[in-house]
Formats: sequence, C-alpha cells, structure tokens
Amino acid sequence: MIYLDTSALVKLYVLEAGSEFVQSCLSEQDDPLPVWELQEAELANALHLKVFRNEWTEAEAELQIEHFHSRKQRGLYVFPEIDRVELIREFHRLSRETPRTGCRTMDLFHVACALQIPSCRFLTFDGRQGKLARLAGLEMIEVPGQGAEG
Repeated sequence: MIYLDTSALVKLYVLEAGSEFVQSCLSEQDDPLPVWELQEAELANALHLKVFRNEWTEAEAELQIEHFHSRKQRGLYVFPEIDRVELIREFHRLSRETPRTGCRTMDLFHVACALQIPSCRFLTFDGRQGKLARLAGLEMIEVPGQGAEG
C-alpha cells in the first residue's frame, strides 16, 4: 500500500512536476489509498492557498475538493485505523531527529501515521521528510531525479 504525504497527494489534484509520476505509482496498486483526516485538511488548505496566490479561482479549488470527496465516497480512499496514543508516542520519538532533519510538525505526523500502516511504501517530494521516513525504517518510493536525500 502506498502512503502519499501531502506534497504527493496534491499532485493528484494540481498538474505540476511529479504529477505523472504519482499517477503511475498509484496505477500499479489495487488497494485504496490511505488518507487520514490531517491529509484531507492539508489538501483542502493547499488548494485554497492556490486561490490566495491568484493561481486558481475559488471555483477551481472547490471543484478539486469535490473531486476528492467523490473519490472518497467511491472507495478510492480509505481512512486507516490510527492508534492515537501510538501516533503521539511515535511523534515524540521522531521529533528527536528534528535537529538533524529539520522536519516540521506535519512531517513528523505523516511519518508516524505511515508507520501504523502495514506494508506501507512512502512517497514524498519533501527531502527532509524523506530523510526522516528512511531513518524511521519506512520503505521509500524513490522519486526520479530526487536522489536518496530528496
């Protein structure tokens, strides 16, 4: 099963560098994509930020948010069971790597969540988060041209 952090999830809704790569990775799996509440919130905010930056209209952002909800209703996304106590425990353990990785709070949460999904392969376009995911022992999907450090 593939876990997309938000930098990769956004590429399903915004045509940008890496969008085709994300699509090709997902075309190779039959499982629904695990998405949890914070990813959904980050995605919606990222699309609204495109309006703030005058890159999209409000209607364009809302259309893509509706696409997300439609895909969720059709079962293309699954909200994994997350042990919140374990999530926070793992978050605190991972935060000890912040002085070396420079990861932000949501980077830590994404990696902590992915660690709860069995046989998960992690996809990110964020180099710091990729470094943390490797340190945590997650199997990575290497992004072409990004190298092992992202």
